[in-house]
Order: sequence, then structure tokens, then C-alpha cells
Amino acid sequence: MAREDIKPIYSNTYKRKRKFNWKKWLFVLLVLVAISSGIAGWHLWRVHQTQTLQQYPIRGISVSQQDGFVDFEGVKKAGMSFAYLRSTSGTTYFDDNFTANYDRIQGAELKIGVYMMFSFSKSAKAQVKYFEEKVGHKVGNLPIAVQVAYYGDYANNPPNKAKQGKQLRELTRELANYYATPCVIWTTPTIAKQMITPYLSDSRQWLVVKDLTALRKRKIDSQTEFVQYSDGADLKVDGQKTSFTTSVFTGKKQTWREIE
Repeated sequence: MAREDIKPIYSNTYKRKRKFNWKKWLFVLLVLVAISSGIAGWHLWRVHQTQTLQQYPIRGISVSQQDGFVDFEGVKKAGMSFAYLRSTSGTTYFDDNFTANYDRIQGAELKIGVYMMFSFSKSAKAQVKYFEEKVGHKVGNLPIAVQVAYYGDYANNPPNKAKQGKQLRELTRELANYYATPCVIWTTPTIAKQMITPYLSDSRQWLVVKDLTALRKRKIDSQTEFVQYSDGADLKVDGQKTSFTTSVFTGKKQTWREIE
């Protein structure tokens, strides 16, 4: 009687030698390397951020009605040294929270500044007059800031730089004469180069950069007194994270102490 071939009942009846899956382990290794590199990169980034802030320890926030109620004493405890409050824009806009913010910030041990938005469509005299009527003498103890930005359609169709540069020169001189205090122009490096420096060569400036990395790499000249490094930095105020436009003072500590 011929012997029949014996067939296994289950696929694992006869054990076979497993082959090493090198592709699988290579993928795992690459994932581990990527994770390690990411952690190392994040740690290095944090170190650079910390070092930059240590270089510029005097920091502050900018506040408008969009920020709602602001606990200024909590902002001080979060490490801030100053706060700028939005006031007017052109000849028709007045920040709804300006008066309340100005009254509540008193006693918070923060240096106080006031800023206005520059309008390309209104005359310098009209803008100064509107500012004086709405703000009065509530201008704090920091330089009055004039924010210049390409709003609306001006982003794609910038205004005449020479005309607006002369308007800014007139506006800042009017403000400085009326309040007997200097002005600082708050804008981007591009606008400063095109519109500010050619017509206000001795202007005090407040430049806007992308982030702390850009601040660390930027060479700060003697005209630059402030630098905005974030339009949404998180501060821990009363145990909760709140985002603010955040800037640093780039001048000397002695100059800061002399500001009353």
C-alpha cells in the first residue's frame, strides 16, 4: 500500500524560520530619529527665545477694544513693564475701551503709552485735532505712538510715499508741540525705509518683526526704541493664557528709568 503524503491541518503545523524584516525596523529607526531631532530642535528654539527675552527684559503689550477687559495688575505680574492703549484712527474712530482702560491702568505700576492709527486719507491737522479732542491730556508717560500700516486696499495699492511722508512729518510735529512730548512711529521696516526715514530722518521708531528669531537677528540702530515681535503672544494672567500684541523696549535701562 502506497504511503500517502501527510498534509498539515493548520498553516503553523510546521514552524518556519522567520525572516528579519529590515524595512520595518528601518522605518521605526527613522521615526525615532525624527522625534529625537524634533525634541532637540524645539529645545534649542526655546533656549534661543529665552536668551532673546533676557537680552530685552523690558517688555509690554498693546491694547485695543478687541482685547476686551484687561487686568492690568495681572499683566504687570506676568512680567510686563508697559502698556500702550489704542485711542483714535483718522478723524472718525475712537476706541470704545480707551477711557476705561486709561482709568483702570492707573496704579498698576505699568508705564503708560497711547497710540493712534495714521490715516492716509485725512489731513495731518484734522487727525491731530481729533486726537486732542478725544484723548485730551490722557497721554501717559511714554512717547505718543503713531501706527502706520497699509490697511484695506492700500496693501495692494500703496499711497504716494512722498505725500504721506510729509503728512507724517507734519502730524508728529503738531503732536510733539502740543503735548511737549516726543512721538514714536510704529511701522514695518519696509514702510519705515520707504516713507518714514526719507522725510523724518531723526524720527524715533517702533519696528515690527515676524518673531523673536527675527528680533534676535536684527541689528538695532539708535533710532529704534521699540520692536514688536508678536501680534499674539500668550501671557499667563490670573492663571489663564491671554494673547496680546507684544513688544520690547530696545533702549538702555537708564533711559527707561528716566521716563517718569
